[in-house]
Amino acid sequence: MLHTISVFCECSIYDNEIPIVLVHGFISDYSVFDTFIENIKRDFPNRKIIVPKIQYDLFSSIFCGLTRYVRIVATSISKSVDTECINLIGHSQGGLVTRAYIQLFSGQQHYPRVRNYISLAGAQGGFFCGDNCTDFGPMVNAIMKLVKKAIYSNFVQVRITPAGYWRDPYDYEKYQYKCGILAQINGECTNQSEATGKSNIIALNKFINVYSAVDNALMPIMTANFAMYEPKTGILLELEQNFIYKTDKIGLKQLKETNKMISCRTDILHMDFVGAEFYETHLKKILSGEEHLMACE
Repeated sequence: MLHTISVFCECSIYDNEIPIVLVHGFISDYSVFDTFIENIKRDFPNRKIIVPKIQYDLFSSIFCGLTRYVRIVATSISKSVDTECINLIGHSQGGLVTRAYIQLFSGQQHYPRVRNYISLAGAQGGFFCGDNCTDFGPMVNAIMKLVKKAIYSNFVQVRITPAGYWRDPYDYEKYQYKCGILAQINGECTNQSEATGKSNIIALNKFINVYSAVDNALMPIMTANFAMYEPKTGILLELEQNFIYKTDKIGLKQLKETNKMISCRTDILHMDFVGAEFYETHLKKILSGEEHLMACE
């Protein structure tokens, strides 16, 4: 109990001294944040920046299995940080993985608690492209062609990292029964009443979610703002329309109502989220505590 209280105190008092931890996305590695790191060091020279090495980085982001990958990321964060509190930024697949860290590991023994969470184009509502999985480059297309028909099999789930957040509305019962990481943290597993780790989401000081209406990597595009296809019908439901928000399974509704969640829509491409222009128009303002000045649509 005393340990928990001390963590909350540190997370509440020393915001400017809390390390910034960056987690990269699918088919990527730590170098994707080079621009961020250079600019943060220039503008915030006293802020500590950590980009944990995630096992084999790019290779693991593809061929690991999401459950194992999240555990590796959590361990990497734990080993890279020497404080009990962090601010966490995740891009793309890393946006979802960092939410999984918060809900499954944040504040547990040896794992630093997350104070502020920033998701940049995160696959928060899962990924599903049905018969339209043809526009994501030759590597992704080849992987999808091989695994799509058996995506919920144990063989694929433990080997292909993004298979863990494949949310097929037309095979929803199998998705629920498989109870992968996404289903767990969404509270969608069979007979699950609320998300695993919901209390950790509610305990966040601030959740800033930045997404794009023209994202060229995510499907559905608005998954980055927790949009999800309705089971069986396949109708796309925006954040406040879907049952996960309405029933507050994750805690997002409570965050919204207490002004602790900020959603910001942009009109940029997927990899522009880690570029210099985005840093100036969005991330710099977030790190300065001036997120209300972000260039949101």
